[in-house]
Amino acid sequence: MYFPYLRGRQNELLCLRELLEVDRLYSTIIPIIEPVRCNSTFFTTLKKFIEADRKIIIIKNPKVGKFRSDYEELKKKIEDETNEVKKKKLEETLINYKELLNNSHIISGYLCDDKVISQCLDGKKNVKDIVLINTGIDTFGYYEEYGSKLEAVYTFIPKDEDFKDEVFGETVILEDVYVKAKRNVDYIESPDELFSRNHLVYRKRGYVGFSDYSIVGDAYEESGFAPLAVAIHILYFGQKSELRVHHFVSESNENISDPARKFAEAMQNLLSWENFDIIPKTKGLQNLLDYYSNGKFPGLGVIKKCSIMHHLELIGKYLEVDE
Repeated sequence: MYFPYLRGRQNELLCLRELLEVDRLYSTIIPIIEPVRCNSTFFTTLKKFIEADRKIIIIKNPKVGKFRSDYEELKKKIEDETNEVKKKKLEETLINYKELLNNSHIISGYLCDDKVISQCLDGKKNVKDIVLINTGIDTFGYYEEYGSKLEAVYTFIPKDEDFKDEVFGETVILEDVYVKAKRNVDYIESPDELFSRNHLVYRKRGYVGFSDYSIVGDAYEESGFAPLAVAIHILYFGQKSELRVHHFVSESNENISDPARKFAEAMQNLLSWENFDIIPKTKGLQNLLDYYSNGKFPGLGVIKKCSIMHHLELIGKYLEVDE
């Protein structure tokens, strides 16, 4: 089972929705969303998963973004609204949001810290109904001391055998496997890299699944900036079934002007790639090809969305056949 860890930016949410709509989000995938905004895009995505009878893990204690402040702002807006019709509409929106978050298809996930562990041990959270996510080894001592009292639906841990030995129940490898360059132009120096072998080894090592941050990486940035180069990141299986990533980078990288031209250059490099004819033409990859053939520049966020879509469909289909 694959658990892609995504932040709830608009294009990452739309990536999941589009794959659901065309039935390309395989049942071998349960996404994790750490919400960064409390908005209609996020809740519409939850609704789509519920309608499709699919599970999704939502982080209830997000550490990045503005979800909490957005939520509090909505509550304050309701308190301050003097127009009864508008007030009632806002109240209904808040009720609908809460109902969606409490739906049985939505699995509550928590990033482990002292507070969450204490709530589990005190019975304030029913650990049997939630997912616990350990992004580092700093919580190792809790599992060493309390063992089965922290047995969750799934427990995500770093790729660490000592940690795994102390965890009861279903464990998942969580690893940031993407080597993110400081600048897009730097990918020219390392155009092809190993991404991961976790899909090959997770079951041998006693895990029920594996998790990563796709081609985004763990680091969270609130907003982007205009880059010198446009880069398209395409995952594919290597000769030994390992997952590799190839970076297709534009060539006119002297300044930030004309991103549409840069996109076309990166796509031309993709089309002339020696492996282009043999890699699966996923929905995400086909979207990129359609933008290019129609002479459209979709924007940097959409390019990344398409690359994530390609990754999820590629690994989802692989696991469906493998299992």
